[in-house]
Amino acid sequence: MAIEDIGLVGINVRMWRHLAVLYPTPGRNWRKFAFVLPVTAMNLMQFVYLLRMWGDLPAFILNMFFFSAIFNALMRTWLVIVKRVQFEEFLDQLSTLFHSIHESADEWGRGIMRRAEREARRLAILNLTASFSTSCEVCLNLVPSEPHPFGVALPGVNMTRTPVYEVVYLAQLPTPLLLSMMYMPFVSLFAGLAIFGKAMLQILVHMLGQIGGAEQAEEVRLRRLTSCIRYHTRVLGYVRELNQLVTNIVAAEAIIFGSIICSLLFCLNIITSPTQIISIVMYIFTMLYVLFTYYNRANDLAIENNRVAEAVYNVPWYEASIRFRKTLLIFLMQTQNPLESLLNASYSYFTMLRGVTSK
Repeated sequence: MAIEDIGLVGINVRMWRHLAVLYPTPGRNWRKFAFVLPVTAMNLMQFVYLLRMWGDLPAFILNMFFFSAIFNALMRTWLVIVKRVQFEEFLDQLSTLFHSIHESADEWGRGIMRRAEREARRLAILNLTASFSTSCEVCLNLVPSEPHPFGVALPGVNMTRTPVYEVVYLAQLPTPLLLSMMYMPFVSLFAGLAIFGKAMLQILVHMLGQIGGAEQAEEVRLRRLTSCIRYHTRVLGYVRELNQLVTNIVAAEAIIFGSIICSLLFCLNIITSPTQIISIVMYIFTMLYVLFTYYNRANDLAIENNRVAEAVYNVPWYEASIRFRKTLLIFLMQTQNPLESLLNASYSYFTMLRGVTSK
């Protein structure tokens, strides 16, 4: 089973492979540049346009919103391109762990993994659909007075003169689709990876529940406990590597999202157009949803890790040998340390920003 066939990450990996963001081949490597470089150029032209809008506060804030949103989407995609090898190695690790569960004799564990796949697949489809719809709505309604959907400028170039105007306008038409393909696959991939971590912890709780009391042979109990400890170590390694991949980018997004939300809330006080107000509210809810997805999935991991500690504590140790008790005690101490938060740094920045803006 290829990585694209694993429902946890299949949709996102398949999209990124097609665009050569991940697993590029010599014949397709040009696609990632054709995908990213035009949007990068447009983002730079947006920055030039922002400098010209400095005196017009409402226009400046609205165009700053567009610039920041596209910059954030680019930041996600460039991160995956730059860290391509690390992402591919991590996905290979996920594939190995997934197949070990999928090919095991534990039907209960396979059922957990099937449910996790369905959840991640539904979430990826929902995210892409919602992101594309929101991007189209915002682009059509937020700045209807601008000559282009996104305000852009180049030094010494009249952007409203033929044929520059037509070329730029046509080049910006696929932007909602491109932004959706840059923006949401990263969110969905993170969610799928976190869902997989949660499923592994649920399987571990089930494995611990299979360790019986005096009616179970000592060798069997010790062997099952040792298997649980090895499995828990693999889960810890998986979460640690996931943390290294995503924490910095999510921390930056928390700061960007907080700044954008503050700016858009200010815009609601100075804008009178109902369509623009609806578009702003939609995008605020989109950013809040993305933050909710990050923190909710990370919180699920923390909660499930607490259940692992409870399951270890509930093992009938009082009917086992001294050796078993000592091993279980060491394992219990290990599970008392919570999984390192995937979003620890980003959450700290987010709360700091919230404290500053509330003063």
